[in-house]
This record gives sequence, structure tokens and C-alpha cells, in this order.
Amino acid sequence: MEQTTEQVPVLFAQEPEPVPQQTREWKSKYSRAGLSVAALYGTIGVGQSIAGIVIGIVIAMLLIMRVLPAFDAQAILRGGLPAILRYIESIKGTGIIALLLAVFVLVQSASWGVGFVVMRLINKKGTPIEKRSLSFGRFLTIALMCFGVWGVGAALGNLSAFFGVETQDMLGVEALGIEALPMLIYAVIGAPIVEELTFRKALCDRLHDTHEGYAAVVSGLLFGLMHGNHMQFFLAFFLGMLFAMVYQRTGRIVYTMLLHGMINLTASLPELFSLAKIDIDLGWNIAVGVLVVAGLVVLLVRRKTEPLLHVAPTAVFDANNATYRNVGMRIVRIAAVVMIGLQGTLLIVVGMLAADSDRFALHLIDLIPLTLVFLTVFLLPVFTKRYEAHAQNLNAEDCMEEAGL
Repeated sequence: MEQTTEQVPVLFAQEPEPVPQQTREWKSKYSRAGLSVAALYGTIGVGQSIAGIVIGIVIAMLLIMRVLPAFDAQAILRGGLPAILRYIESIKGTGIIALLLAVFVLVQSASWGVGFVVMRLINKKGTPIEKRSLSFGRFLTIALMCFGVWGVGAALGNLSAFFGVETQDMLGVEALGIEALPMLIYAVIGAPIVEELTFRKALCDRLHDTHEGYAAVVSGLLFGLMHGNHMQFFLAFFLGMLFAMVYQRTGRIVYTMLLHGMINLTASLPELFSLAKIDIDLGWNIAVGVLVVAGLVVLLVRRKTEPLLHVAPTAVFDANNATYRNVGMRIVRIAAVVMIGLQGTLLIVVGMLAADSDRFALHLIDLIPLTLVFLTVFLLPVFTKRYEAHAQNLNAEDCMEEAGL
């Protein structure tokens, strides 16, 4: 007699396929990258706190010793910001502000150095990037592209400026005058060096062998978030991606340092000239406008032929989720967004309180770039998913051909 077996209905879903080892390694690398940048945030925060304590102690000692007998705390509190500015003006000639700013810059630089070491320890070593040289003409072409994306990013982050709302003096040059020179030197020379070492070398050295495109996007994203405000996020995000591609394709961090320094110097020129009481705002605006338009034209013309703008799709399973859905990236993204949200809200509230009724609505425009920051951070995986390709559907040779490399 023939036996028959009755099929038992499937009551439970089948177990998911195991995640490939390559995907797990990818996820681990990006999680470490996020944690390393979170550690950098913490290191810089500790450094700034130490600098603030040192500066506070120095000021307190000066007041106790009556070096500044004209100081009147109650009058300053009653007078508000104008009284504070008058007080700063009264002590400019003593050199105290320049000394305190120099202390701040030194402590800030030291904290960046410690953060760089911590980042290298947290991230696993990657394969060395092959060294390639850029011709002078190619370097200038890339520099124009940098000015183009910088202009777009600056416009997105400073929409309120187009409607008559005065932008913030990030370095306090107008209030501090010549005493702000240490901060300007740091912005033009120090920042390009330490920021490129941390956000390009320390990150891309470890991430480039996963995928150049994802490494560039994550480097730019974390670089933008590091600035901690909605006004600088987009320009740092766009530039960070382009710098990352330059470094990954050349293996020479000096190129991105030069590009970064060029952008920061251009942005700081009005402040530098203002120290000598020279107003170059009109000429600077015209020159920067020409550079930005030229850069955007170069980007449009060369969007299909420029190797920096093309990356092959990845053949790693679930690469997009592995990049963003991990502990490290979640921590750093959420923490940075909260910080930007708090600072942005504070700036908007202060602006609205300081403005008259006719300008009240203009300050609300700052809510637009602030909202765009949040949308970019949380929706970025949607845009990068197009770079993902499963191994069974697209081999490496097809990827390279599709990217035009």
C-alpha cells in the first residue's frame, strides 16, 4: 500500500537568509566611522570647555585685581549688547582679547589633534589609496567646481540674507576688530589642515575600499554636521563630498587642503580687509558670483565626462542599509541634528526678539534651511540607494561600464 504524506501548512515565515560576511564588514566599518566622529565631537567639546574655563579664570583674575576698574557688571546687564560691545572696545588696546583668542585657538587645535588620533584608533585600517597627480589645469577645473557647489550650499544655508536679514558674523570680527586675527588665521590655515586630516584622511582611508561614492557621501555628511549650524551645513556637505572624491582618486591630502584653504581664504577676505578698514564687499560679491557661476557651468558641461562625478554602483548586498542603519551612524546623526536644531532655534528666537515688527517674518525664513538640514540627514539614504546593486544582478565590469570609467 502506497503511503502518502500530507503537506503541513506553513505557519511561520521562513528564516531570513544570513547576511553575507562582506555586508557585515561594511556595516561595521561605517558604524566605526560614525562612532569615531562622535568621539571627535566629544573631544572638541571637552577642548572648548577647557578653553572656556581658562578664559573665564583669566577674566575673573583681571577683574579681581582691578586691572579693569571701569568694569561695571550691573551697567552692562542693564545696557545689554551695546554695553558689552563698549566693554570689549575698552579692553582692545590691552591685548587681552588677542591673548585669550590665541589660547582658544591653541586648545581647539590640540583637541582636534587628540580627536584625529582617537578616530584612527577606532577605525580599522583600510587598503592604501594609490597616489596620482593632478595637472595644474585639472586642479583649477576642480577648484572652479568647488566654488560652484560652495555657492549653492551657502545660498541654501543663508536664504534669509536674500530677504534683508543680516547674516551672523561667525568670527566676531566686527566686534573684536584686529583682536580676531588668531581666529582668522585658524580659519584660513589651521582649519583646512585639521579638518582634511580628520574628515578625509582618517575617514576615507578606512572607507574608500567599501565604495568611493558611499565614503564620499558619509564624509561630506559628517563634515556638514560637524559645523553644528544650519547656515554652514550645506556648503560643508557639498564641499566635503567633492573633497572626498578628490582625495580618493588622487591619494594626496595636500590637494584637498589647498582647495579647502582657497575656499576659506575667499570667504574670509572681507573680514581680513575690514581689519585694515577697507571695504571690499561690492567687489568681493561680484568676484565670488563670477566664480560660482563659472563653477556651476563647468559642473554642467563636464557632468558626464568628469571622473570625479561618477562612481560605479556597488555589488554588496544591502549596502545602503548597512551604511546608515548601524549604531555609530545613528548616534552621530541624531546627536548632530539635535545640536543643530537647538542652535538654529536659539538663533531664530534671538533674531526675532531683536528685530522690529516689520522684520519679524523675515527671521522665520531661517526655518527653511533648518528644516532642509533635517530632511537631508534623514532622507539621504533614499537618494544614495540608486548606487546599490546586488551582486547577482550586476557584476563589477558592468558597474564600471555604466559609470563611464
